[in-house]
Amino acid sequence: MTDPPADRDAVDEHPGRAEHGDHRHPRTGETPSERHTRQLSELLMETRVSAVGIQVIVGFLLAVPFQTTIDGTQRTAYVVSIMAGMLAVALLLAPSVLHRALLHRGQAVWIVAVGTRLLLAGAAATSVSLVAATVLVGDRLFDSWLAVLPAGWTAVILAGFWLALPALRSRRLDRTPD
Repeated sequence: MTDPPADRDAVDEHPGRAEHGDHRHPRTGETPSERHTRQLSELLMETRVSAVGIQVIVGFLLAVPFQTTIDGTQRTAYVVSIMAGMLAVALLLAPSVLHRALLHRGQAVWIVAVGTRLLLAGAAATSVSLVAATVLVGDRLFDSWLAVLPAGWTAVILAGFWLALPALRSRRLDRTPD
């Protein structure tokens, strides 16, 4: 009988996958520890890059009320955009904070699992912020149905790259034998 794993949550996150021992991954040649360290490093880099991008957008959004008056649809779009942007910043910075807070506690697997979810939620919040910001711009620039064009275009682009492309690839991978 083997001893229970030290990180019970990590095993529960990935049932059926052996994450302990000295074996090496068949494709990468990495030990589980090396793989977890690499995954954590990649996750932190991805969230740091994403967080900087949304922080710049939020910075510009914070200046809007001081540059012009906004009311009606523009005000609603502005509030939604700034709130979603702030949420995105919090979500995208969270994996780095978790890493720092749990450094040397053996939580790499947990941080990668939770951090991945936080990154995806941060991307969703970013998309809401971007679409709402383009509603603000469209309403400011156009008086007709063209006002929805920037927001619709942004939503289609984000849905295409962030939802459809990964879903199509995942479906293809599911049909392809290993």
